[in-house]
Amino acid sequence: MPMFYYKAKDARGHVRTGTLEGSSKSLVKSHLQRRKLRPILIKETAFSLTGAEDDKDDGFFYRDEKGKLQISLFGPKNATTKDLIVFTKQFATMLKSGVPLVQALDVLAKQQRVRNFGKIISRVRQAVENGASLSETMEAFPKMFDRLYTAMVHSGEIGGNLDDILLELVSYIEKADKIKRQVKSAMTYPVFIILVAVGVVAVLLTWVVPILAKTFEEGGKPLPGPTQVVINISNFLRDQYLYLAAAIVVSAVLFSLWKSTPWGRRQFDAILLKLPGLGDLIRKVAVGRFCSTMSSMLRGGVNLLECLEICAKTSGNKIIEEFIRKVKSSVEQGMNLSEPLGDGTLFPPMVISMVSVGESTGSLDEMLQKVSEFYEDEVDLAVKTLISMLEPMMILVVGGVVGAIVIAMYLPIFDLGDVVG
Repeated sequence: MPMFYYKAKDARGHVRTGTLEGSSKSLVKSHLQRRKLRPILIKETAFSLTGAEDDKDDGFFYRDEKGKLQISLFGPKNATTKDLIVFTKQFATMLKSGVPLVQALDVLAKQQRVRNFGKIISRVRQAVENGASLSETMEAFPKMFDRLYTAMVHSGEIGGNLDDILLELVSYIEKADKIKRQVKSAMTYPVFIILVAVGVVAVLLTWVVPILAKTFEEGGKPLPGPTQVVINISNFLRDQYLYLAAAIVVSAVLFSLWKSTPWGRRQFDAILLKLPGLGDLIRKVAVGRFCSTMSSMLRGGVNLLECLEICAKTSGNKIIEEFIRKVKSSVEQGMNLSEPLGDGTLFPPMVISMVSVGESTGSLDEMLQKVSEFYEDEVDLAVKTLISMLEPMMILVVGGVVGAIVIAMYLPIFDLGDVVG
């Protein structure tokens, strides 16, 4: 019975891939629909990867390639971006040295430090050995090899320059990872300050304030308004902390559910773009990623429309994704890329001019590469600007809250000093 490779979307819109046996495409389609999956692609194939996207660690015990039971108590279980970079670089080097494709995959599968990643490479090797193409097999593992990766590999297979394309991929992944780390570093500082502030305020309200409140009660004097407010807040936190914790958990769950809906995600992304400082950083990251992705894929031989589709999916922001899809639609209708890019506020005039020059001279990939290099420095500057803007603001807020609590609790002491005087 023939084997069919499929791509389908589940009820949440997540893409599922795998293989199924069936006498025809229509029967495979019916089977997927019974599993509440909406088929995107069904085609006959020579390999079997059923459940490939669900490969998981077996826990404390697992079986090696020879079937022997092994124990795993420590060590990484999921491959990181660094693992993918190292694999791609080694893969390219081996191919350049003349090592056959299947043999290279076999060697790389055995030397992976992450067991799951080694399993994936081993299954890719088996499928390629059975006659499947490398890119088609990698598509069955979207969590490890995204659409950009497989599209580049496919173009390398067609053009016969897979080793060069893999090196191009290494350069792109390293740049994308650098930008991601820059953004994370920008977010780490304010999150740390907020956590410290919450901790300090919690200690003051649940430990220091109750001690002072007990002393004031023994005096029998009416307390100033600010002092009474702080004491009331302290009593509420101590008496109703379970309800407060439950409210925080419920709010977090509701927020997560709202954000997981298409409308909620779009609204959340729109709010992020409007935030001062952070919105500018997100735009610069998006422009840099767009130019870097387009440049890498165009050099790899991927067609322009496919490049735009992948850029839309990897944008990380619904508003930006919708804009890129509009650009793609305009290009499909015969417009130059630079024309629809200038319709929105995402791409500045400098980028539009560079794209226009690239189109007219036939060097669009080179122009986009120059723009992406420029935006690497722009993102770095935006991160530093955001941190320098947040630092005094956070210190002012934390100092203001702590200072207000301290002053409120010392007001009765000041009043006592006036009486004694």
